[in-house]
Amino acid sequence: MDLSDEGSPFDTDMSGAPVADVAGLYPGHRSAADLAAFFVRAGWSSRSSSWEGYEVESPLARLEIEPVDDGVLIHGEADAGRLDALTAVLSARGLPFSAEFLGEDGALLREVRVGPASPASPASPAGPAGPADPRRQGPPVRPRQGLRQCLTDLFTRKG
Repeated sequence: MDLSDEGSPFDTDMSGAPVADVAGLYPGHRSAADLAAFFVRAGWSSRSSSWEGYEVESPLARLEIEPVDDGVLIHGEADAGRLDALTAVLSARGLPFSAEFLGEDGALLREVRVGPASPASPASPAGPAGPADPRRQGPPVRPRQGLRQCLTDLFTRKG
């Protein structure tokens, strides 16, 4: 889809809406092309941004999708007022994922984990309150850990 005449569907300069930085991971999933195709089927635009990476865009967000050793990394910018809608799109693929949304000041706005618990966070599937809700938000991650560190490592690799 050529957006050159229409401008970008996600244009923060025009809307003036607050922006959230997005960093997420679909662990164990290696196909960035498959994930980009899912976004296209959901009505987003897509273009190739590297040999294996894609940029997807809608009025909700502009995201880069790149394969990494642990799975498929997503990162970019999102409309901070519509994070619930973006989380619904990310969840609709039916794959486990985790994502962090950071405000313009770098503060953690929200952390979302969907799917089975990872080995790093051994949560029991059922506790005194019943089965764990996979949409429940986990504890905040300190800066430079987790997905932010993975993103930093991706762009600082040597060789």
